Amino acid sequence: MIKAPLSGILVALEDVPDPVFAQKVVGDGISIDPTTQQLLAPCDGTIIQLHRAGHAVTIATDASIEVLMHIGLDTVALKGQGFTPRVASGHAVRAGDPLIDFDADFVATHAKSLLTQIIVTARDGIVRLDPARGRVRAGEDVILRVRTEPAGGTVDRIDQTGRGVVSRTVRVPNPTGLHARPAAVLATLARPFNADVRLRLRGREANAKSVVAVMSLDVGHGDEVEVVAEGADADIAVKTVASALASGLGEQGVVASPPAAPSTSPDVARSVRPAPVNPNVLVGVAASGGVAIGRVVRFHRSEVSVPARGGSAVRRDSGAEALRHDAPGVPMAVHRFRGAG
Repeated sequence: MIKAPLSGILVALEDVPDPVFAQKVVGDGISIDPTTQQLLAPCDGTIIQLHRAGHAVTIATDASIEVLMHIGLDTVALKGQGFTPRVASGHAVRAGDPLIDFDADFVATHAKSLLTQIIVTARDGIVRLDPARGRVRAGEDVILRVRTEPAGGTVDRIDQTGRGVVSRTVRVPNPTGLHARPAAVLATLARPFNADVRLRLRGREANAKSVVAVMSLDVGHGDEVEVVAEGADADIAVKTVASALASGLGEQGVVASPPAAPSTSPDVARSVRPAPVNPNVLVGVAASGGVAIGRVVRFHRSEVSVPARGGSAVRRDSGAEALRHDAPGVPMAVHRFRGAG
């Protein structure tokens, strides 16, 4: 059982305004809209990860369960302001022990949200959760009942080749390092490969398929890491993960476009992007950098004849007509793009 680390209102993880948490990329769990300012241990265990910014901590239990608590959204950008950790990695804790004090007013006015996520994962097997609802009291009410099941399939059966593959050194460009969001993207990329994929930093290694393990490396901006893999897919795994690391794992603000030179003349003609020759090529200006994943929809204009009152036909532009999103032959697409500035 996982008890409430904070007093407040329980919020379904799907309703958290952050896709990495809402889509359970990090893992399953629940969120709390807190009314208290001290994060308590939700169970007995050992601290295995405390982020340098003081906003996230992970407890490992004797039952091979890991509980990650992430105070607020985008709070890593505060760089520790407003947070006072009361524990350190390696400390043994009991349910109800204080873990982190935080200034709720400061965090709420300087971060995206004060919603605090409690994520539960299992080192071996699959986690099944029964979440509670409503208002809870810190250290008293149970918010999650946990049971584990053996992992099915062959995902973790690695075909070892005995030959390790190591990437070139990659300098991490993320402004706040590999915090929860980029760590989750990294783990999602690594998991499908039939290989043991690890991230190496200053002689220490972490399982790249585990969000908590990646976060425990405490990789910061500018740190130089290597991707190490062994198994049937080692080559492609190293290439894919290292390339994603170098590009910032899709995080906003990683690669800044050079600022455009200011125009000195109001008469300078505005450049117009020419229409593509290939009708399947999309042109335009991206509002912000990122990755677009979804079904491609093509819009086109057509003219139809509409009978007028006098009997003569009047041609009118029907506006934009879209192909149905489930129309045959409409492909799924993954498109990476840069922002316009």
